[in-house]
Amino acid sequence: MKYIKSLLVLLVIAGMQSVNAQNKKTMQWIGGPTYVLQLGSFKILTDPMLSPKGDSAFIIKQHPTTGQMNAPITRLIAPASFSLANIDLLLISHPHADHVDKQAIEKLDKDQHLVGPEENYSVFKNWGFKDINGLKWGDSTIMKKGTEVLKIIAVKTVHAANEPLHTALGNGNGYIIEYSAGDNYYRIYWTGDTVWFEEMNNYTSYGKIDLLIPDMGAVGSDGNLGRRGLNSEDCLHLANVLQPTSIIPVHHSTFSMYVEPVSVLKRTFSSAGFGDRLHILKTGATTKL
Repeated sequence: MKYIKSLLVLLVIAGMQSVNAQNKKTMQWIGGPTYVLQLGSFKILTDPMLSPKGDSAFIIKQHPTTGQMNAPITRLIAPASFSLANIDLLLISHPHADHVDKQAIEKLDKDQHLVGPEENYSVFKNWGFKDINGLKWGDSTIMKKGTEVLKIIAVKTVHAANEPLHTALGNGNGYIIEYSAGDNYYRIYWTGDTVWFEEMNNYTSYGKIDLLIPDMGAVGSDGNLGRRGLNSEDCLHLANVLQPTSIIPVHHSTFSMYVEPVSVLKRTFSSAGFGDRLHILKTGATTKL
């Protein structure tokens, strides 16, 4: 009888731990396009930029503001500390130098499961990664842990509106990140690097977006080559279409190539009545989702 009671207690504790794991949803912003999502039992790391603070964090082929070739970019804020242990998924929007740096390539476990654009499969392979799932726009992949399901859907991005910059930059992925446990769903749209384009109106078909994570910074908007990413007006347009419950911007403040301060986004959203949905994290901060 004593044994049966002990077993029942253990089963109850195990059930409570499982429920607690499923209820845990957090996001930590590491800096730039890099953040860590904890969705239930799944830990996701995005576009890892792990270079230290300094005047030459990475080299960009052509500076988006000045046009300088092979230009060094300053990292203004050091990456936040976080654990590289127990990462279930490395999620890559595209392999540009401001989204995956050499420090990350050196530090990350090459057996790590990586999901990224299919057309960049050979790049990921050359970096030494072995477990690669390349997705085209519209493709999806699923991971499961017991009753928990993580679904990743690759969606279209338009890195720049104008040619020849759009062709020069190539294609990347945005992602619908859908976590479910039983009948409970939590859905995130991470834009990746993109400007607004009309097909974004169709993204309502993926269901209610609980969290919008836009790549901001309006990179290149002060140069002659053209803007290569969202500005505040683009982001507001997207928020009006998708009506997300919360909005947490990334890809701002960290690097010198970011042009539009995040304060502009804050003012724009406050004026439009979205101020209560916008949550601007400090580097290293973790928030419950």
